[in-house]
Amino acid sequence: MATENKEVYSLMIPTVKGNILLPNSSVAEIVPFSNVELFEEQADAPEMPQWFLGYLLWRGQNIPLISIDVIRGEPDPQANKRSRVAVAHTLNANRELPYIAIVVQGIPRLSHVTPQNIKYLQEEELSDAEKMRVTVDNIGASIPDLDKLEELIVAVQSAA
Repeated sequence: MATENKEVYSLMIPTVKGNILLPNSSVAEIVPFSNVELFEEQADAPEMPQWFLGYLLWRGQNIPLISIDVIRGEPDPQANKRSRVAVAHTLNANRELPYIAIVVQGIPRLSHVTPQNIKYLQEEELSDAEKMRVTVDNIGASIPDLDKLEELIVAVQSAA
């Protein structure tokens, strides 16, 4: 009888006010906060929601750059020496939006998520950016709702 591997290799990625948790397979790359074009730095920038910061030039593509912290109601983290960008795959095979760039802080850690070490925090109120909140080995994290983030970005881009 074959045994099922119920372990998910994930990345625990620091943000300004906590962590986000993403399966390792959904993260294309973590890159330095560089090669970004922020809307606030453009004189002719279109009016965008505060969470939509601009674009990351990554591998010859302009990837929408967003802040989960701002969607959660936190102040804009402003780039600093600890800032990084997590480039995540979108989930819907959208050729127009294959990736989302998320501003994060610090270096991610590999986290082995199992049914034994994950706890769902059902009483927590979620923002539009979150699918759920959990603890993994007693470390709190938010699991981003990549479908919702993709939907928000597409709606903003089509309205611009």
